[in-house]
Amino acid sequence: MKYFAHTTLGERCFEFRRDGRRILAVETLEDGSSRTFEVDLSPGSDGAVSLLVDGRNIDCLIERAGSSTVVQLLGERVVLEVEDERERAAAAVAGHKGGLGQLIEAAMPGVVVDIQCAEGDTVVAGSTIVILEAMKMQNPMHVEADGVVSKVHVEVGQAVSAGELLIEIDPPEESS
Repeated sequence: MKYFAHTTLGERCFEFRRDGRRILAVETLEDGSSRTFEVDLSPGSDGAVSLLVDGRNIDCLIERAGSSTVVQLLGERVVLEVEDERERAAAAVAGHKGGLGQLIEAAMPGVVVDIQCAEGDTVVAGSTIVILEAMKMQNPMHVEADGVVSKVHVEVGQAVSAGELLIEIDPPEESS
């Protein structure tokens, strides 16, 4: 099964396979080619994980923040949203049927440092809509599907909790 990992750096597609006792991660690149990594992980306590990638040990910390996962590794803090190919297909079908809109929630506690939309604005899938600062890192929140901003619940400088509703987006108007 394919998994799509979305971060501020873009989206990456992986498929995981077993080869005997080894676990292989196959990344599909933009040009259609692929590269393969041998991976293993050892869970520790309180979200600590020791990740082995092609023989290189990488210690990281993983935590859930609302619907996102926050991974801290190699001195970087990355907000990660992952969906598998079934979730992606279901979202595409729901999107073509008009959908119910989107609720943009804070992935972690932080402070709103930028709002890049206003009520009534049309937004496109993948665009940054609000930026939160947490632990001195700026974390952009992205729109999952095209739509129209119906309500902005926060303002710049406001402190928010993980899971707090930031922005509501309605599905785009159907043209007749």
